[in-house]
Amino acid sequence: MALADEAVERTYVSASHSALSEALMLISGAMMVTQAHGTHAATAPQADVVLSVPPMGVRIPDSGGAEKQRPRRSEAVGLQEAHELSTRRAAVLGPASLLFDKTEYALRETLVRNDAIDMVIQLPGQTLRGTSIPPVLLVLDHQRRPKAPITFIDAARLLPDTSRQRLKPLHQNLEFWEALNQLIELGSSTSEASRQVTLSEIEQNDFDLSVSRYVAGDATQKISDLEEARSLNEVAEIVRAQVLKSEEGDDGRLFIEIGGRDIDASGQIHIEAPCKEIVVAGRARKRAEQQQLRPGDVLLIGKGSIGRVALVGEDCGENWVAGQVFLIIRAQKRDRLRPEYLYRYLASPMVQQYLKEIVSGTSIPVLKANDIKHLPVPVPSLEAQEQVVDVHSQIMEEYEAIKAHQAKIEALSQQYWAV
Repeated sequence: MALADEAVERTYVSASHSALSEALMLISGAMMVTQAHGTHAATAPQADVVLSVPPMGVRIPDSGGAEKQRPRRSEAVGLQEAHELSTRRAAVLGPASLLFDKTEYALRETLVRNDAIDMVIQLPGQTLRGTSIPPVLLVLDHQRRPKAPITFIDAARLLPDTSRQRLKPLHQNLEFWEALNQLIELGSSTSEASRQVTLSEIEQNDFDLSVSRYVAGDATQKISDLEEARSLNEVAEIVRAQVLKSEEGDDGRLFIEIGGRDIDASGQIHIEAPCKEIVVAGRARKRAEQQQLRPGDVLLIGKGSIGRVALVGEDCGENWVAGQVFLIIRAQKRDRLRPEYLYRYLASPMVQQYLKEIVSGTSIPVLKANDIKHLPVPVPSLEAQEQVVDVHSQIMEEYEAIKAHQAKIEALSQQYWAV
């Protein structure tokens, strides 16, 4: 708030003239301006510096002049207004969706191409009271030099690793805020929490400004250092399952749709009763046949419970299809890439952590198709793969032993006072 403290003149802009607005106005000594969302041009004056915390999740009609106006999210409108109302700098606090929401692609592209964004700071969860959702802080600067790189900061990496210190409320953690302030003011080309990113790299990521795409996590760094690795789409066919709806017709066919609940702890498919049956005809049938499962397929959940993996066994039914949450990953040449090896790699702690680091979305996590396509996969010799397959067999034997123990426990527990 140092920028506000040094201001000669202050204006407090609010969508409602509430008691809180009155209090903030008195504390800051600011002039009060009340305005409706998206009507800043008529009332709010421009300022050298704008500090904005727009409301989150409010739908606002687009006043762009189009015949069919689409509603926009209030946080995106707040970001745009902060840029338009400021003459030097602006800081906008909002949800992480500001960085990747498809509906605001044009806004992000415009701000990046116009050299308006100076910093993107991903703050940790618990930054805001009452919610664990991690917010982001976007810093805009009208005086940036053309084509200057944008600073991306993952502030969560500044938190200490000890659980005791992490339990301290973030607003009370002075060490964290001092470390973040120092990183912002002094900069550090060697800090693992910060990185300078060029326009060309942001273009390659389709103007997705998610900090995790540019400041590599531990797993991302390890995967990028893998030797003899190839992109997943070079060694496997990848099919993203689509929504299938029952549709009657002369060529209708019965399918059983596999969902996340049908994957057990061992990564095998055991269909939970009642199974989901659908009859599909016409064009939908062709789509269903494209996501029909085969023995040796690897299933990866790409929406919701990100990262859960299953290996389709020899007991696969001829009419099994993957539900919409899955990506079907099918080794192109099994004489060069064993399905069991691929499954164990995707289920490994390293890849599971990597998927968490690159995931998009807040309320419903989503893996983007390009992220999966370009996942590095080490492809060693078949002899080396066989060693992993042997470990996989040992793991499956242990799961079978667990099932046997559980069955024995259940039988023993029924000896007395069974219902």
